[in-house]
Amino acid sequence: MSNPEDEPRLQIAPEKLDENIVVLITGANTGLGYSTCCRLVDEFAKSYPDTYRLTVIFTTRRPPAQVRSTRDDLTKYASRHGDQLASRVQFLAETLDLFSLHSVRALSRRLNRNFTKLDAIILNAGWGGWSGLNWPKAVFSVLTDMVNATTWPTYKLAKAGVTTPRQTQLAEEEPLSAVFCANVFGHYMLAHNVMPLLRRSGKPNGPGRVIWISSIEATTTVFDVDDIQALKSEAPYESSKALTDILALTSDLPSTAPWVKSFLAADSSESESSKEPSTTTGPPPLNYLSHPGIFGSSIVPLIMPLWYCMLAAFYISRLLGSPWHTVTTYLGANAPVWLALSPQEILDEAEKPYRENGGGHAKWGSSTDRLGRPRVANTELDGWGYGGVVGRPPVVPEDRSRRRKPGMKLQTAEDRLQFEELGRRSWQYMEELRVEWDRLLDVSEKSQ
Repeated sequence: MSNPEDEPRLQIAPEKLDENIVVLITGANTGLGYSTCCRLVDEFAKSYPDTYRLTVIFTTRRPPAQVRSTRDDLTKYASRHGDQLASRVQFLAETLDLFSLHSVRALSRRLNRNFTKLDAIILNAGWGGWSGLNWPKAVFSVLTDMVNATTWPTYKLAKAGVTTPRQTQLAEEEPLSAVFCANVFGHYMLAHNVMPLLRRSGKPNGPGRVIWISSIEATTTVFDVDDIQALKSEAPYESSKALTDILALTSDLPSTAPWVKSFLAADSSESESSKEPSTTTGPPPLNYLSHPGIFGSSIVPLIMPLWYCMLAAFYISRLLGSPWHTVTTYLGANAPVWLALSPQEILDEAEKPYRENGGGHAKWGSSTDRLGRPRVANTELDGWGYGGVVGRPPVVPEDRSRRRKPGMKLQTAEDRLQFEELGRRSWQYMEELRVEWDRLLDVSEKSQ
């Protein structure tokens, strides 16, 4: 058991709360998570006055003592902006294993005990669960249709039914899908547990934000709400990201309100362990959805020659007009950081065209032009279209000119209703599962 005196903590005077931006990001030892930490520093340096401070809490599966080099590297990165900026940026390392709900609960308690607030949480960590590639199909697809084959691949292989290690010794515990737990449920539990901290966010950016990291590959065509954990599916990763999309995009609809309200509530047990138990009545956090585009990642291990072939294919796809080949993790971090640090009026203005036409939340993706210049772009999704607007062409000109997924059709009102029903059933299932697992973990802890 860790010594509370050794835990990362943040002391903020009450009168300085509004001038301290505190962001939690999971899975930040390497790759997209690490680059998101770097990009948070860069955007903070450009956007905030000298009186403001930034604290980035990043998690890895390793103990904090073993990621000291990562923290030191991030601190050196901040110093590129000068000593004055570096003195206003702090990095704190935490441990989180998303395959373990006990680890999720332990982190939640440490955060509530040692931190005053959270302005945004970026739910980035995850696991692909792939066992390999269908190489003949991969080679043929890339050679005959490179852009689509590297944007929406259909040649990755995964095993069905992979579960986490047992969470408790209780006989009533049911199996928990490993990909589902790492990509969705562990984050879901974490987000709910830190609601007391998110509800203390306020100025300068507005309510706290829960930023879900999805994938351009997510599609409801592989999602079965009756097998929501995808235990029977051979596409568990894509299913988990489709569930992520569904939860985030339907989070402000009347049909999901009873379960979303429960999810966003600050539990009394967590509030009591918090540093400021009397100030958890702030506005509920907002859910946002993002994806990093397509970039080089070790999530599918490749030998070095194949790695460079993959990067070459990505660059060629970008030159051929793909808006989603960010190629590097730094460019992939653009949309999540934009959602985390932008003033609330900027995000509201971006969603305004969709909401004025009967839509709602958008799926914001990291995008580039042919020369790699970054931008944030809305992403079309089956059942939801662009920003939930259905039955008509895209209402934003940039959406009309963007390359579409092959076979994507204009979404109808019936498609939207079916998507909303998926949202209602998914939110109900997730809340019921959360409550059940909180009960099981309570019983397990009491028995030890």
